Amino acid sequence: MWMPFIVFLVVLLNYFGLDDYNILIMGVSPVAWFIEFVPNMNRAHISSFVIYIVAVVFWMLIGMLLDRSIIGLKKKSAE
Repeated sequence: MWMPFIVFLVVLLNYFGLDDYNILIMGVSPVAWFIEFVPNMNRAHISSFVIYIVAVVFWMLIGMLLDRSIIGLKKKSAE
């Protein structure tokens, strides 16, 4: 499960201030996508902690879905 690991690194970079313009966190966080692209969402005060947690959980679920799909495809091709 390498996807959550990469997102966790992005979250750490953002937390320690190494992502000054939030470009990396914008690339991996669905909450940040909504804040940026949905009208009037930029006025919502959403904690950075929530953005970090949602990003890691989101990509962990996507990674699990991809892993399950690949395992399913391998089982079908082996039969």
